[in-house]
Amino acid sequence: MSRVCKKNPSLCTDEPLAHAEVWQRLTLLRHILSSCYGPFGRLKQIHNNVGGSVLTTSTSSVLLKAITFSEPLVKLIATSIVNHTTRFSDCGLFAGIFSIALIENANRLGLAAGIGSQMYKYLLKECNRYLSSDGCGCKVKVDFSSIHSLLTLAYSVITSKQACMLTPCEAQYITSLTVQAFLHSVPCDSSSRTCFGRTVTILLEGQPVSNSTVFPGLLVEVHELHFTDLKKLGPAPYKIVLFSTSLSGDLSEIGDMALEIHTGVNPEGALLDQLLKLGKQVVRDGVGLFACQKVIHPVLQHYLEEHGLVVIERLGVSLMEPVAQITGALIVASPYSPVSAHVYGRVGGLSLHRHGPKELLQLLPFKDPAVSTMVLCHRNETMIAELKEACRRAEHVLRLTLKEPYALLGGGCTETLLSAYIRDMSESKATEAAQAINCSPSEFRLGTEAFCCSLQSVALSLEGNGQQCLIDLTHGHCWVTAVDTDSETCSCGLSKNRPGLEKALLNTGSHSFFPAAINKFDHQPKLLDSFTAKLSALNMAVEMASLVLDVKYIVKDVN
Repeated sequence: MSRVCKKNPSLCTDEPLAHAEVWQRLTLLRHILSSCYGPFGRLKQIHNNVGGSVLTTSTSSVLLKAITFSEPLVKLIATSIVNHTTRFSDCGLFAGIFSIALIENANRLGLAAGIGSQMYKYLLKECNRYLSSDGCGCKVKVDFSSIHSLLTLAYSVITSKQACMLTPCEAQYITSLTVQAFLHSVPCDSSSRTCFGRTVTILLEGQPVSNSTVFPGLLVEVHELHFTDLKKLGPAPYKIVLFSTSLSGDLSEIGDMALEIHTGVNPEGALLDQLLKLGKQVVRDGVGLFACQKVIHPVLQHYLEEHGLVVIERLGVSLMEPVAQITGALIVASPYSPVSAHVYGRVGGLSLHRHGPKELLQLLPFKDPAVSTMVLCHRNETMIAELKEACRRAEHVLRLTLKEPYALLGGGCTETLLSAYIRDMSESKATEAAQAINCSPSEFRLGTEAFCCSLQSVALSLEGNGQQCLIDLTHGHCWVTAVDTDSETCSCGLSKNRPGLEKALLNTGSHSFFPAAINKFDHQPKLLDSFTAKLSALNMAVEMASLVLDVKYIVKDVN
């Protein structure tokens, strides 16, 4: 078919980083991300110019998915951040701030794009080598025999999301629930191939945060169910049958099947007879729990309840897999054939709970599927949505730690310590490193300065109003303090203040030094970041900055 309008030629932009408009948009994105970072970050509200709902968040993935970007380079960076958080759930803001800072500092110091890209890749290898070594000063071994490290990791994630609006006591309480849900999701039996369980979340708006709790097993919402109905079932375990199709008896639910109707036959009556036939079979088979994803015909429901079965309808597609996992039931897709004995599952027990306006039926596992339900309560819709996201991310971070049982110091200490190490390493290896990447020693020093300033700019994003960020010149830790006052500990809590501990403002050109180690057994850090997530974010940020610096042309289709 011919085009109605003439096709326009594509737009080709030469040297995109030579355009002031591109720099303005990159800087704007960095300001947006850095102002969300840390416990003093600002909330962002996003809404379109024609009205509609207003989104309030400080979470990078939620924020970037809600914003439309027209500049290709900015869109590329935003997409890479979203992809990172999809895989690792944490450190999206770190990746974005660091990546854009690398690009800006290369331009500010007059570093050639090609040299800057090679320099960053070389320094990234040094960072990876240092972070993977046993002598790394910012890496902490996570001890799973103690709950402290898990609580600290989860607490760091949850308190970094300001839209949750939690008091310190509420943050501690939600942290303990998140760790509890994570422990429920770890299978007890590790003799064979181990699969994580899952945590199902139920939201209760308008309830105090202190009403939040975690239940083993699965909670499903029910209506008009009483404790006496459960007593009729007798002792556990109970058989369960699980349907994914509608059992409403409507002809429209049959779909595209050919239906042959004989003269004088009422099709609705015939369908109801078939449903009752199904009901009689499950009663004969000793089923105690009858669950359906969609609607159940009132007559069938009444028949089942008369015979002592607990009936759950409108289960919803999101709960079908968890119910099947916890019970071992196979999902039945059609009510028009006899139910095979092998599709039945088992429920270890049933219990009824009331939370706010909701009646919730607890399904206990028959064996040991690691499934739990977290009931989250908060004051309004925005807070509870952000809280759900924060808890999900915190639990994912804990799962990543099972694969790699390490954490990095939080509060900006990893960034400042790493920058101190890179500066000191560059002083001793400047000549040979410059030869390895085919640049002059002065260019190598400029590249090192750009890299270290970018790391420290991430730590600077943690500043609140009336605060300043310092680096101590012994251990390389970050100190966020009010102006003209001293803090007792560094941001991560591992380094203690003492007389004679020299400090300098970040990005003010302090002398190079090798960060001295701290005995990590003397004190427990109060803030930790995911080792896996942050290492991946570090690599992604450098690779993205190198890619942007290497871009010579942008071809844009305007049709």
